[in-house]
Amino acid sequence: MYKIVAVTAAALLVTGCWQNASIRADTSGKYTQLHAASVVLKRDIRIPAGKARVYVQNDKAGVGDQISAGGFDSYKPHCAFEISRVDHAGFEVKAETFAVTRIQQTVVRVVSGAPVIVAAFGLWGGSQAYYSGYHFWLASDSQPEVRRMTCYGVYAEPYDLYPPTLKDINAALGAVAELRY
Repeated sequence: MYKIVAVTAAALLVTGCWQNASIRADTSGKYTQLHAASVVLKRDIRIPAGKARVYVQNDKAGVGDQISAGGFDSYKPHCAFEISRVDHAGFEVKAETFAVTRIQQTVVRVVSGAPVIVAAFGLWGGSQAYYSGYHFWLASDSQPEVRRMTCYGVYAEPYDLYPPTLKDINAALGAVAELRY
């Protein structure tokens, strides 16, 4: 029994992180293998003090409402560059090409703090929606603190959930970066 559990756990770990992933290229349904992928950061981006990530959406990088004049849009694909620590006075990620060492699919549950009233049942609760996406683990000899780039699709209920396509990811990165494969 323990051997079955160990083999199953190992299989799940291996399938959760893979080096050559197939990701949907666009909405046509065609999948593309990402062999020896890289992320090209086209310009320096700054991660604010006490933060571990900076979001990229609509050709802009920032945190929260700094992304664009209209703010962060949960209903559009977006990416985030992440570093491995928060104890800094501001961190500059320099423009360069990062090797993608592994790709991991991820789903994140986002719970709203606003109560939802269901009058027929007299229930209170929070709405639940999710982001589906990918962690692209990055490697660089000159910037080992840069951990990964995470890209998510749109904020959605479970029945409408899907990860971003390669076209979505590069559109979100815009002039800031590019995923090459």
